Amino acid sequence: MNKKIISAVATAAALALVLTGCAGKGVGTAPVKADANGALPITIGYTALGAGYSDLYVAQDEGIFAKHGLKVTLNRLNDSSQLVAALSSNSVNIGVGVAADSAAAIMKGSDLKYVAMSEPHYNLEMWASPDVKTIKDLKGKKVAISSPGSQSDFGLTDLLEANGMKREDVQAVFVKSVPAEVAALGSGAVSALLTQPPNGTQSREKGAHRLASLADLQFPLGAYTVQSKFLQNNREAVKRFYAAEAESLQYLRSHKPETVKAIKKYSGVQSDDLANYAYDFFLTVWSQTPEVDPKVIKQAFDEAAHNAKSTPPADVTKYIDSTLAAA
Repeated sequence: MNKKIISAVATAAALALVLTGCAGKGVGTAPVKADANGALPITIGYTALGAGYSDLYVAQDEGIFAKHGLKVTLNRLNDSSQLVAALSSNSVNIGVGVAADSAAAIMKGSDLKYVAMSEPHYNLEMWASPDVKTIKDLKGKKVAISSPGSQSDFGLTDLLEANGMKREDVQAVFVKSVPAEVAALGSGAVSALLTQPPNGTQSREKGAHRLASLADLQFPLGAYTVQSKFLQNNREAVKRFYAAEAESLQYLRSHKPETVKAIKKYSGVQSDDLANYAYDFFLTVWSQTPEVDPKVIKQAFDEAAHNAKSTPPADVTKYIDSTLAAA
């Protein structure tokens, strides 16, 4: 496992625990009530702007959730550090994002379960100014990433280490929005950015070039997590979600036009070229099934334990519900 120097995951988990104590007990975890058509309402929180969560987009817009008897509200959070807090405060029923965030919270006492996974790899690209020809050329320069504890935060460390460099060799600049990252690169305020297509890809229109792709690096991303109490009280709803997710992951691969349309709608990028680029990129990232791989979750716990200077659990399978696919 690559060593990390990031402590933000533990910070985010601590904040989540504070919010857990403030949240109303039982609110949001009680059994949900079906509407007049028998649809069960659930709110799903996701943590990044881009094409990565196209499984959610098409499931919503193409009626896959509705087909499985769900009435879904999609709630985009500002960044991945809010994921556990949103679950703990019952703002969302199911949250998807970086698995290390929820792993850190579990190690501090949060009662969460992993129920599905859509992306077991990084979904990031690095775009850089023309003068940066190689990763090593970034030494001493600024790189724009989204927020502490985010996928891009971990990704920057992994990318540098894979190229024989250390995190302190560059200056990470935390920029809260992808448009701000693109603007920073275009203005010369930073020398590179790290984000998912198609949003970061548009920087090529301002002269940037793709310096690296991280799609071949395993990373516990796209981890769908629920409070154990919500799962206990709403197992049928979560089973329906899992079935819809399984169908959606297959739908993506055989319905490019519909997926590209959804990418444009939810990413805010209106270019057909960029949306098609993103689709082709994510075909190498999206899972074939929503099954949660214990090896990938173990990586998340190892990461969280390293950052917290603690010991990861010996058995991570107890934090995974692997029975949802059963008929």
